[in-house]
Amino acid sequence: MNNDLNIAIEKNEKFTTANLGCFLRLPLTRHNMAFASLLCRMQMDASNAYPSVGQQLLRLEELYSMRFEATVQLYGKDLILSYLADFAEPQQILDPDYTYETVMETFAQLVTGPLLSKEVLELAQRQLADDYQTLMAEPSNYALAAFFDNWYASQPDYASSFMGPIDLIEDATVQEMNRFVASLPAMPVVFLGNAYDKGQVERLAKKYFNYKGLTREFADNALKIKAPKLDLEKAEVQGNQQAQLFLGYAYSGAGNLPDQITGLVLRHYLTGEQSSRLFTKVREENGAAYAVESSWFVDNSLFLINAGLDPEKVDRAKQIIVEEMKKVAAGRIDPGLLKQSKQALVNQTLLGQDQESWLLSKQLRGELKPEYAAFDQIRAAKAVTVNKLREFAQKLILNESYVLR
Repeated sequence: MNNDLNIAIEKNEKFTTANLGCFLRLPLTRHNMAFASLLCRMQMDASNAYPSVGQQLLRLEELYSMRFEATVQLYGKDLILSYLADFAEPQQILDPDYTYETVMETFAQLVTGPLLSKEVLELAQRQLADDYQTLMAEPSNYALAAFFDNWYASQPDYASSFMGPIDLIEDATVQEMNRFVASLPAMPVVFLGNAYDKGQVERLAKKYFNYKGLTREFADNALKIKAPKLDLEKAEVQGNQQAQLFLGYAYSGAGNLPDQITGLVLRHYLTGEQSSRLFTKVREENGAAYAVESSWFVDNSLFLINAGLDPEKVDRAKQIIVEEMKKVAAGRIDPGLLKQSKQALVNQTLLGQDQESWLLSKQLRGELKPEYAAFDQIRAAKAVTVNKLREFAQKLILNESYVLR
């Protein structure tokens, strides 16, 4: 870190572009999720320095198509307000007016100087309302939101899966947004990036970003959400041509970094390739699915399997999935497919290492979870054995079944 501030820039030695990231950590609540999503959209539209969409876009274009993005990321109990910038390395551009300082100054203007006017707020509210309507019109998105509403019925702060409660977004006022923004500088903040002249960029970050939160501990050892104890079977009928099946397995293990990798290997084993177990059993052999996927939310202690199905074949598909999960837990695992699944994860990791966005994401995870910084994901993937996969699956309990027809 730089002078006891949470500022860490890594030297960029192989890319012609550089990147920056300013990350603020907040507790995940319904309010914070809604207001963070709203603020991000407002900041993508305008700022005090560039008070219209056109002016802001023009400024980014002047900086050789610099890309700015404001997003929300979820890590268990934490919400990360993420500001990202990708830009051409100044030494690649023969322009004396294009420097790290001009880039950093503009980035700081967009991040720290939101335009909290009634007009910008109302524009962002309309945009998010349109996005929400579009998202919820897709049955798979509606089903995912309903699944999480059921899963976190007793903990509604953790249920928001897209942008937060739309009613809180639509009802937000300028005064409320001002209070929310005023609270941000005190939140834990970390400033990361990759640039050729790391020393200069670190000094500029210290100059242009004076968040008090840069002196606070950013890591969080208590971000994991324990899975609730449920035994739910719920269904809704909308008259859709395709049914959506969601099966949520609660994980009772530690959820440490080796668990994280084992869960990813299981995900590849079940749904990663056309030769994966559920793709073969549910889709090809039984013709029951248009798509079958799985996700491993390690910080939520949740392994989720979902499928788009012929409504008449939902029960059979659910039976197949449950049976395949029991086979893994019993150690009836195809060693050839396991080897293939491990290699798929290794290949995915190697591909990511050649992407600047992946490197920045790794830096962020290392700051949030310090043990991650020295963790060798490739080595951990290769170390997953039949016994390890079996032991992992034995800690998965079917917690919720949700069907949307």
